Amino acid sequence: MLRQILKQYWNYDGFRPMQEDIINTVLGGKDCFAMLPTGGGKSICYQVPALAQDGFCLVVSPLIALMQDQVMQLRKRGVDAVFIHSGLTNKQLDEVLYQASKNAYKLLYVSPERLQSELFQDYLPQFNLNLIAVDEAHCISQWGHDFRPAYRKISVLRKSFPDVPFMALTASANQQVQDDIIHQLELREPNIFKQSVVRENLIYQVHYSENKPGDINHAFRQNSGSGILYCRSRKRCAETSLQLKNEGFDAGIYHAGLTKEERDFAQAKWTQSDKAIICATTAFGMGIDKPDVRQVVHYDVPENLEEYYQEAGRAGRDGKQAMASMFFNQRDIVNLEASVDIKYPPAEYLEKIYHLVGDYMKMPVGSGAEQLLAFDAIAFIQAFQLEMLKTLSAIKLLDREGFWVWNENAGTETIVEFSTDRSTLNHLEKSHPKLAYIATGLLRLYGSVFHFPTAIQPFDVSKMLRIEKPQLDEGLRQLAALGIIQYQPATTGGTLYWLHDRIGKPTFRLNMKRIDMLKKSYQERLSKMIAYIRNEDVCRNILLSRYFGESIKKECGQCDACLRKQRTHNLPVDFRSGLLALIDQSKEITVADIQTNFPEVQQEDIIEQVRILNDEGLCRISVTGVIFAN
Repeated sequence: MLRQILKQYWNYDGFRPMQEDIINTVLGGKDCFAMLPTGGGKSICYQVPALAQDGFCLVVSPLIALMQDQVMQLRKRGVDAVFIHSGLTNKQLDEVLYQASKNAYKLLYVSPERLQSELFQDYLPQFNLNLIAVDEAHCISQWGHDFRPAYRKISVLRKSFPDVPFMALTASANQQVQDDIIHQLELREPNIFKQSVVRENLIYQVHYSENKPGDINHAFRQNSGSGILYCRSRKRCAETSLQLKNEGFDAGIYHAGLTKEERDFAQAKWTQSDKAIICATTAFGMGIDKPDVRQVVHYDVPENLEEYYQEAGRAGRDGKQAMASMFFNQRDIVNLEASVDIKYPPAEYLEKIYHLVGDYMKMPVGSGAEQLLAFDAIAFIQAFQLEMLKTLSAIKLLDREGFWVWNENAGTETIVEFSTDRSTLNHLEKSHPKLAYIATGLLRLYGSVFHFPTAIQPFDVSKMLRIEKPQLDEGLRQLAALGIIQYQPATTGGTLYWLHDRIGKPTFRLNMKRIDMLKKSYQERLSKMIAYIRNEDVCRNILLSRYFGESIKKECGQCDACLRKQRTHNLPVDFRSGLLALIDQSKEITVADIQTNFPEVQQEDIIEQVRILNDEGLCRISVTGVIFAN
């Protein structure tokens, strides 16, 4: 039966490794913990058992964009699925939950914050759940890289559904986080499934670089095909895209500052090409299942190994050889170390930002609970002349602490639901024929709008009705004003969803003990990331497997560390003394200048020797990679 469901809805002939065993575990009523790498097919593990049983699966996930993408894909496959997001009005939310209580869906996606709402809790006893799936389960652990306090309350579902199996899924978690997930979710003797983090077809390369644009250009030249270039800022995305275009590459841009249409276009163009490169921030990648990515390159060093492993793992999902390249220099290390205080501002600054946001949004103290408002974080920062990175971190940290839900790039869909009966439409045709034309057109395209809130595509509707989109938008607003429909227009840009009424200054409190613990955990993961990029001797696969609690001894033979061991160092006998003399004579010099003086020596060997001299105190490397005599 399971393979029939897989074939019917996904047109797959067979399961990926471990998927069927995981599914059979929960069908047998047992809890399970599954750690499958990026592209390992985690969603199938709860979607198939949801379809194989009576009732529906409740999926808890913090990623709005991923929930939206999965629901859209499921609907295209003919599966009744819905996600609860902050863009829903109370009436729409009530209708979705009512329909869920009547088994109208097979999968209901919800964020951990929404799970705690009073309305959701009221409906919970009426649900016929067959499975509770917790995606991105590392978020429940304070030792994880994306901790969210709201995840800690998921285990209360045990009391309401003692016989429903729990499934915890993550792509990356070290042993400490794995143990914490099982403890915090109160999993009962769970079956544990862990795929090896080793990807034999993925070659990891980490290189010191004084000329990143040039080295990245060379990397893409050496490994042709579809690629992703990850950058830490929007500005860097734009710069690198332009540089690559000037070198003849087909390079696009993807980041949260673009409109939804621009992002969708960039993603579609890249997805359909087998040669294009997309220059993106970490906003890109969730839910992307492009199997033929031949190379993922990191211009900037990620903050932790979990993030790096997930992003690098988007290469080579087709099983063919692929590259994961990362370039770093001394400035990267300095920036990473400085990021600790930026990511975790002091309590006074967090409180200041909370109240400034309230003032900026004209939110009175004592009001605002469950209100969704447009919020442009960049405009807010500029209005008060605040520090950009520090303020963005504060807004995000207040989000994690449960004060609000900040969606930097909302991009919510247009939601419509009829709030009248068909007889009223007959009257409408006589009194407002143009509006009746729009209403009947909606019903022809989306029959579900008469029963529950439905996402519509305004451009498709306007094309079908042969009217301009502004005319359609105005018609929808008029229909809503007449009480014919409930209408939630699409939002672009950022939004802020207040989880509670705004708190006044005398009663505002932060859990600084927890925040300090998160800061310490962040610092520890950061130090391991720095140790990883500085490593020159240990196989990259061995290092990654150790970090994620797996023990392997076999070297890959292909990463930069393995190749360094294999390479025959035929250095001139007098190279070290000549190098030191050149540095002393020049006072300051770059690796490129050194290579001009020693053309027969490989750049890797020059860098290695300079590092040795630096460690011995015989020279000094600046944050910009310039080498100074001591």
